[in-house]
Amino acid sequence: MLTAKHLSIGRTIIMGMQRKITYFDAPGEENTSDVFDCAKERASELGIKLILIPSVRGVSAEKALDFFANTNFTLFFVGTDPARFSPATKKRIDDAGFKLAFYKEVDYNYPDEVKNAFRRFGQGTKVAVELTLIAAQVEIVEPGTEVVALGGSAKGFDTALVIKAATSDEFYELEIREILCKPRQTKT
Repeated sequence: MLTAKHLSIGRTIIMGMQRKITYFDAPGEENTSDVFDCAKERASELGIKLILIPSVRGVSAEKALDFFANTNFTLFFVGTDPARFSPATKKRIDDAGFKLAFYKEVDYNYPDEVKNAFRRFGQGTKVAVELTLIAAQVEIVEPGTEVVALGGSAKGFDTALVIKAATSDEFYELEIREILCKPRQTKT
C-alpha cells in the first residue's frame, strides 16, 4: 500500500512515500516464494513488465517459470555457464518465448570493488545489479527503463529490487530505486 506524506519546510513541500520492505532473518532459498510475491506485487503496481531471474543450473529458473506462468510478465534469465545449465530448462524458457543469456558470454564491466560494495547489502543485491547490467548490455531492456531484478545467495532467491537499467558503459546511470526485500543478515 502506497501512502503519500507531505512535509512543509518553509515554502518547500517535500513529497515522500511509505513502502513496506520485507527483511528476511537470513539469506537463503526458503525466502523464494516471498520474493516472488514481493516482485509480482510491486511490478504490477508500477506497471513494470520485465523481471530478471538469475539461475546457475536451471532450478531457480524452473521455480520462476512456474510462479509467473499465466501472467503478463516477461522474464529474462541469466545463467553463469551453458555447460552447467539444464538443457530441459533452456528448452522450457525458449518454448515460453523468454530469453536466456550466460554472463560469461556477455561483454560487460562490473568491477570487483563495485561488486564487493553491493555485497555489503547482500549477495542478492550484487546479483540483481549484475543482471540489470547484463539485460541492458544485450538489449533486453532499454537503458533508463525500470525492471524488477531478483538475486540470491547460493540457492533460490532472497532479494528483489526495482532498478533503473543501464549498460556497464553508462554504469553511473543505473539506480537502485527500491528495495522490495532482502535478508537482514548478509552472510550465512
